[in-house]
Amino acid sequence: MLNRGTIRKVRSFIILTIDLVTGLVIFSSVYHLRMNQLPDYSSPDLWLILLTLITTLYLAGTYFKERSHLLPALPIRTFFISLIGGTFCIAWVYLLGPTEFNSYFGRGILPVGTLLFGVATTLTRYSINSLYHFQERGLELLYIGYSKSCDALLVELKNHAEVRSISIVCDKKEAPNDPRITYYDGTISEALSQQGWQVIIVDPEHQTSADEKSMLVSARLSGTPVISLTDYYELNWYMIPVNHIGDDWFLRAQGFSMLGNPVSQRLKRIADFVLATILLILSMPLLLICGLLIKLTSKGPILFSQTRIGFQGAPFTIFKLRTMQVDAEQDGAQWAQSNDPRITAIGGFLRRSRLDEIPQCWNVLIGDMSFVGPRPERPEFTAMLAEKIPYYDIRHTVKPGISGWAQVIFPYGASTEDALRKLQYELYYIKHQSLLLDLNIMIRTLFTVFQRAGR
Repeated sequence: MLNRGTIRKVRSFIILTIDLVTGLVIFSSVYHLRMNQLPDYSSPDLWLILLTLITTLYLAGTYFKERSHLLPALPIRTFFISLIGGTFCIAWVYLLGPTEFNSYFGRGILPVGTLLFGVATTLTRYSINSLYHFQERGLELLYIGYSKSCDALLVELKNHAEVRSISIVCDKKEAPNDPRITYYDGTISEALSQQGWQVIIVDPEHQTSADEKSMLVSARLSGTPVISLTDYYELNWYMIPVNHIGDDWFLRAQGFSMLGNPVSQRLKRIADFVLATILLILSMPLLLICGLLIKLTSKGPILFSQTRIGFQGAPFTIFKLRTMQVDAEQDGAQWAQSNDPRITAIGGFLRRSRLDEIPQCWNVLIGDMSFVGPRPERPEFTAMLAEKIPYYDIRHTVKPGISGWAQVIFPYGASTEDALRKLQYELYYIKHQSLLLDLNIMIRTLFTVFQRAGR
């Protein structure tokens, strides 16, 4: 059986080979379209271009999962790294290269080929991410200790179903009878003597002895990841389990760097302002059509405004196209439900297509919101959820967004339990926030819009 290190190397080699073949096909195709003939494969020029692109991707760590902790942003990151490699090639060819080299890749072949190569490698990484999670369903997981945290993990594994079996080192009297579990009665050495563990998780409440630590260190140095429960959630499911962390975790955890980075914050604000301006101008005809349909199908105003809680807990007024009856909340505030009877005839379409969110571009323009961030909640719900969910107010350390990490990962929520789950994704976003992750979320949101999967 191949060990984890060998599997990683094989995986990296396969991705590199795919990129090389993809680059060869793309540049050959572009060359053929421009020159009406195939390139001379015996010439070193094409291979130097491909070598530069592949080397740039390699040095940036895109072939190694462990070197890119933030897998959700990896495909977009790969695209920009490909463009950087292409920029080196273009500068070399057009500024420093010999005349024959310039002629060989003239007529825009190199810029077009580089752009297409960047798109192709991005799609490749998206596919690999999906396949990675599918393949993870065969994981052999060893869990050391037992507490309520383990119960929560078992429930989560039902949702993700990536682990083939889980073995727990604990006293059987403490643990529930579950056919999915193999128990090792309190002996770590017996469990570690078995071969094939892909991941070892130590329960946060387990008191590890000196001998146990020594055995775990040996396992770690043999190539088997030994991680905390929180890290497992974060690395595999892109969420942070708020019920399993405390204040000490926030003091030790790496990340949250964008919160104190004024340059990144200003760049995000500039991008928000420019994009909001463009979208508001371009969407004017569409807004007029939607407004007319709203007026024709129901009584009441076109726009709907409501108080929400934003950055640093400050209230602001959010704007949307009205999708519900005017008296939808005459009995008080309530979450929207699937197939909500309060939704108007045209409102269902506006929600599924997310067209009702377009007026929020004004909120982005004036600085109340961003395009990407946790969805803003109503004051009534915010107060209630803050009492029931630990660290709920942390979501207010960033500006609320039209879309967010929780929205593209988790379906529409309408309960306290759903709010808890969404917060776990939002905390992950806040910890790993970056412009590349924002771009990834926006692209995923567009896919959702085109699939009419929003509610």
